[in-house]
Amino acid sequence: MSSALTSALSGLRVHQFFLDVVGNNLANASTVGYQSSRVTFSDVLSRSLSSGSGPSSTIGGVNPIQIGLGVQVHSVDIRSDQGVLDDTGRPFDLAIQGDGFFVLNTGARNVFTRAGTFGIDANNNLVDTATGYRVRSVSGADIQLPLNSLLPAQATSSLRLGGNLPAKVGGPIAEVLTTSTAYATGTSANISGTASGPFTLTDGDTLDVRVDGGATQTVTFRAADFTALGGNIATATSVEVASIIQAQVSGVAADGSTGQVVLTSNRTGDSSSIKVDDGAGSPAAILGLSTTLLSGVSSPAVATTALEDLADNLVDYQAGDRIEVSGVNAAGQPVSGTFVYGTDGTTLGELVTFADGLFTDATVTLDGAGNMVVTADATGVALLSLSIVDDDANVGQTVFANHGFSVTTDGTGPDTVRTSLDVFDSRGLRHTVTLTMTRVDSSEWNLAATTDNANDQIVDGDVQSIRFNSDGSFFATTGTGTGDGDLEIIFDGLTSAQQVGLDFGTSGQLDGVTQLGDSTSFRALSQDGYAVGELVSMVVTSDGVISGSYSNGQQQALDQVALAVFSNPGGLVRSGGSLFEESGNSGTAQLQSAGSGRAGSIYGGALESSNVDVAEEFVRLIEAQRGFQANARVIKVADELLNELVNIV
Repeated sequence: MSSALTSALSGLRVHQFFLDVVGNNLANASTVGYQSSRVTFSDVLSRSLSSGSGPSSTIGGVNPIQIGLGVQVHSVDIRSDQGVLDDTGRPFDLAIQGDGFFVLNTGARNVFTRAGTFGIDANNNLVDTATGYRVRSVSGADIQLPLNSLLPAQATSSLRLGGNLPAKVGGPIAEVLTTSTAYATGTSANISGTASGPFTLTDGDTLDVRVDGGATQTVTFRAADFTALGGNIATATSVEVASIIQAQVSGVAADGSTGQVVLTSNRTGDSSSIKVDDGAGSPAAILGLSTTLLSGVSSPAVATTALEDLADNLVDYQAGDRIEVSGVNAAGQPVSGTFVYGTDGTTLGELVTFADGLFTDATVTLDGAGNMVVTADATGVALLSLSIVDDDANVGQTVFANHGFSVTTDGTGPDTVRTSLDVFDSRGLRHTVTLTMTRVDSSEWNLAATTDNANDQIVDGDVQSIRFNSDGSFFATTGTGTGDGDLEIIFDGLTSAQQVGLDFGTSGQLDGVTQLGDSTSFRALSQDGYAVGELVSMVVTSDGVISGSYSNGQQQALDQVALAVFSNPGGLVRSGGSLFEESGNSGTAQLQSAGSGRAGSIYGGALESSNVDVAEEFVRLIEAQRGFQANARVIKVADELLNELVNIV
């Protein structure tokens, strides 16, 4: 009977404790950053009436008989569920979306909270508005904000340019003629036998040879031909075989001096090819000649390339062969001349020099791609033309018709585009700089800079050869001063030159200045200089950085709020005021930047609401009431039984 009373009494106590926890949760349902508690119970030791027995061969086992002695509080845990974030509009109201805690310093130790109701005190420290405790930064120091400081001026050191320059040419450019196909040279197609003589050929064997994509030529090996050479077809030497092939195939050079038979196309470049196949018998296999089509390799011709090494040369030139060069100069007057091979030269560069000498108002050059280029010396409309052909009586022959000239750039009047922008000197003073873009040719511009003050000295105000790719993207520039693409200006009142770099964009990309279409939108996108500025406002970003906005339009990171994470946040000790302290089971605080690991992100201008679920707490309240009521009823019934017992006597 006494155990019923004591068990019921323990039930009253724990349910009263349960009610205390629920009541505290409901009381803090509107507390900023509050994390609710959860209570759990466990039974107390039981009194054993029988320990039970195991089964035997004749009877079964008997379970133990035990009577419980009541209930006790098992644990009170902190619930770390995320609370709802409410916007407040105050820049230093901070909320955490994650597992982190703000770190506050009491002057003696660090404490931790989820309630980010912060403000600035008289010493410009970021503090908790309720306690005055100072907020810690990621460096572990107090956060003190430079509210009354100025952001020093910064001289402009770079300008980022953007917008579009018209691809449609209006001028000024000189007329340009360019060969429709570049001159090329390279290696010849070559087949080298892998077998060494003597070769066992049979009278009547045939070998099919196709040179440079032409018709198939058949080589017939006859015993009589070898006998005429003083040899035997059954023991033919490489020299004899090469001699017989050379006599029956045109367009190749056959050589047997190395002990193997080698066939080389007379032409060079990728238009050169050789293909051999066995006809009657298997002479290709006997000579070790591959039956795979082999081609030469092309590369751009250069000035030193011999005319007979051009890919379009069909027959080598002989001394005295004549090449006719004729055309019309920029003024529309006819020009002509005869290039004599061996007298005026033997190379492509010498042919170009000869053609250049015929023009008095234009220049003939060979570019890096192997194109012959005729450029008028003056801008504007021109009437250039050029033609190169072999004399009909020549031994040598080149297909110059493959390289006809066409106008690649029409001569026109000048194109200019201007934009003005403000830059700052080292004193923070503003200056207006005007940039004038002048077209050089269809894909190239020059830039010149001027200022609005006649007393300014332009040390280097030109950027030349601003070039663009065929897709309109920026390619490269060539500066004329101390650095490519830079301006140097001594502003009035200063003695040292200020260097300003011009950023036209990434080469090959459309992220800066472009040359597309016929519209113009060239302008300065940004510059890195500014005047002196005062702090106007502050915001806190998601990574906890306190960013200051200044009156000169600049933003600067002032400090960064730290977040602490714990191995076991449920082990923290509540110390009142929505504050927590470390305990032996929480683990040591690990300071982190917001946005890293488990710390979570910080939201400025918001507070985290209490994570108390009122509906759930009301259910727990009913459970506590019913549990208390049931245990009280047990005490009442036990009392009535004891009363009956007393009244027996």
